Amino acid sequence: MRFRKRNCVVEAVQWHQPGDHPAVEWQNAGWCMATPDGWRKVLPGDWIVTGCDGSLYPMRNELFCNLYEPVAGGVAG
Repeated sequence: MRFRKRNCVVEAVQWHQPGDHPAVEWQNAGWCMATPDGWRKVLPGDWIVTGCDGSLYPMRNELFCNLYEPVAGGVAG
């Protein structure tokens, strides 16, 4: 069977340091964020993605760039 990712427009912010996204906090000797699957580590350069269902999760830059491209019109507001 073959699968394709369903069309979904997400909001995303690249995280570099504390203050870049309010969901990232210091936990267990590292920067982390709560996700539906539990706490996930966040590293500088990771993207904080708000999924189609409103859930937040971090994603490594390389994976993010392979999965997503900017939407025409750019920034939401």
